Amino acid sequence: MPDFMAETAVSKMKIAVLSGKGGTGKTLVSVNLAAVAGHSTYIDCDVEEPNGHLFFKPDIAREELISVKIPQVDEKQCIGCRSCVRFCNYNALAYVNKKLIIFDDVCHSCGGCVLVCPKSALSERDKLVGKIKIGVSGDVNVYTGVMNTGEATGIPIINRLLEEGSAEEHGLTFIDCPPGSACIVMESIKDADYCVLVAEPTLFGAHNLNMVFELVKLFDKPTGVVLNKCLNEDNPVEQFCLDKSLEILGRIPFDHELASLNSNAEIVVNKKEKYRELFIGLLETIVDRVENGAASHKPNMVHGKVAADDQEGHRMELEQVCGEKVYGKVTANDQKGHNAEQEKTCGDNVFVESSEFHRELEGACSERDHTSNEMEGSAK
Repeated sequence: MPDFMAETAVSKMKIAVLSGKGGTGKTLVSVNLAAVAGHSTYIDCDVEEPNGHLFFKPDIAREELISVKIPQVDEKQCIGCRSCVRFCNYNALAYVNKKLIIFDDVCHSCGGCVLVCPKSALSERDKLVGKIKIGVSGDVNVYTGVMNTGEATGIPIINRLLEEGSAEEHGLTFIDCPPGSACIVMESIKDADYCVLVAEPTLFGAHNLNMVFELVKLFDKPTGVVLNKCLNEDNPVEQFCLDKSLEILGRIPFDHELASLNSNAEIVVNKKEKYRELFIGLLETIVDRVENGAASHKPNMVHGKVAADDQEGHRMELEQVCGEKVYGKVTANDQKGHNAEQEKTCGDNVFVESSEFHRELEGACSERDHTSNEMEGSAK
């Protein structure tokens, strides 16, 4: 095992672990990578449902309440000019029946409304949205964010978590991101040096992987994929990775013993040597990719070998359907593969087996475009 604490750029790298949905094994991967890295930092940015602390069971050294600024109005000073209402792009203010109404959940705490008020009728108050907990578990510094129930966004908590976690001077940092591809995920990966995408070997797993893959491409982050719950059968996620030149960093088998340990909040690398070796190998691969400046787009590399483009199989790519890409398995009646018709729908390629289904797609897209045009016209 290499010395990950060596004084190199890699020793301070930030590794973000993402998935397109909950339950794919994102926390399993991030927790166990942190555990085998020696002196490291684990940041749980899944503030809506943090569970990394259940595995590490850290001794909490400090807690910090997180608040945001929300406007409040002095009705005696307000003259109803609506300057604040016109300024707010998020529609967090409305003037109704000679009264200014403020919608806290929509407010983005920019403070602009306070600045534009000609009568200084608006001021700001603190609104608690959650807290962060900082603790230690062995060699791992554990940072956990907890969002209050009912809050609209956890971005202020995530920003504070990343700010605190970045203060650590030594060791690798592992960012356990929220699931999906929303704004809170973008905030979690913005400073990451490498992104690990965790996916399940199913059709839906491939679809969800595509969502986060498109996100990390926007941020131009080097990327690799970990396949979890692998079985000895066709895997549509592998085909997705081949088609997109995404490197598969490692595979975690479908293992009842591992699942049992994980469901009991055990760090599996501390329980079984075979799991320790698996995650050490995965971490070595990630560090090697960063050291060598590996980009996410490689020529169909899987475990270091170039996959044959003409390999046997009946998995096909289903290109964008009304703006979303999905990958799946298509059973060909014709072994030569010419039964699938390639058509253009909404400007993107779609592979289909039924012309009737294709017409339904065209109708759905036309309706969507018509609705979109109407909304744009109304906005103008």
